[in-house]
Amino acid sequence: MPALALALLCPVLVAAHGQLSWVQIGSGPQYPAWTLDDYYVALYRESDPVWGALPETKYTRKTDRLDLGFADIFSSSIATGGYEVCKRFDEMSPVGSIHAKAGDLVTVQWSDWPAEGHPGPIGEWMAKCPYDSCTQVDATTLEWFCIAQHNYDADLGKWPTEILTELQDRQWTFTLPTDLPSGAYLIRHELIALHNSTGPTPDLVSSPQHYPVGIEIILESSGTTLPTLTCRFPGCFSYDDYEWHHNIWDDGWQGLLVNWEFPGIAVYPGGYTTGVVNGASAAARHKTSSSSSSSSSSSVASSDDASGSTASSSVVAGNASTTSPPSSSSINAVSAMATGKKTCKRKKRSNTAGRKRHIQRSRVAHFDRQ
Repeated sequence: MPALALALLCPVLVAAHGQLSWVQIGSGPQYPAWTLDDYYVALYRESDPVWGALPETKYTRKTDRLDLGFADIFSSSIATGGYEVCKRFDEMSPVGSIHAKAGDLVTVQWSDWPAEGHPGPIGEWMAKCPYDSCTQVDATTLEWFCIAQHNYDADLGKWPTEILTELQDRQWTFTLPTDLPSGAYLIRHELIALHNSTGPTPDLVSSPQHYPVGIEIILESSGTTLPTLTCRFPGCFSYDDYEWHHNIWDDGWQGLLVNWEFPGIAVYPGGYTTGVVNGASAAARHKTSSSSSSSSSSSVASSDDASGSTASSSVVAGNASTTSPPSSSSINAVSAMATGKKTCKRKKRSNTAGRKRHIQRSRVAHFDRQ
């Protein structure tokens, strides 16, 4: 009776915010994700030489964040949740790779997310793994590029995490690029909560909260473009990101959207952006021709790679793409793309003692000031 023994020895804890239940790519099956329960099952199986020899494949990267809480942007956990725990439990619970095709829709099901008080954007990143396999590859050694940024929806008056919970039953769908070469990739899906960012000066306590999840895929594609606008985790995010200065509890906070930029580096030309960026609507825009790809690539390369400095972002109107973003994102806007965003800058590991505290404290403090 292993399950009964586990229940007695390791009571199941409720995740503080949520975790993925499953992942689906295209019309494929719903692949089970690594959950908090799996962590305690793995601990039990690790001490059992018989049961521990029975593998159970999961399709998201394991995490060392035991409450599945937010990851420190200056720690290795910000990549996909933790490398050491992946190696530790890989034999008894290996991470499986999901086959995908260029342009496929990826749907993830979150088990939970606070119904209110945790508004913020959602983003997706990818990184190509060496030797056509992501098995036990340390995510902090990879070159990451951003494929999608979902910002505040002015039409709905909601942030993507609010859309996730209020309109979509905690399901989120995004689109894989069409111009990448075939191979093994890590996908990094991330929810960001802004409720704890009190601005305008960042400190070790009042910080945005990042909730990343890693998914391994084998991509089938006829594309040839490998993005050059990349960064490594930790290092993709910094105190300079506007998320640290955007206080959504202040009166007139929507006016701050004039300066809003998604944290990290810009979306590479083959990806897409939705919602409000720098006060204007940025519609989903995919690459649809080699000429537009060449033009966009040179523009991003010149502003980000050549200068190596922070540039002022602009929203440039463009032609509507023939490829639409996933409808479940529920974000409609005119066609545009943000370019010239700041490049990735490596930051020294910061002393983050005292950063993790009760997730609602800043909100309570704000209302106490009313």
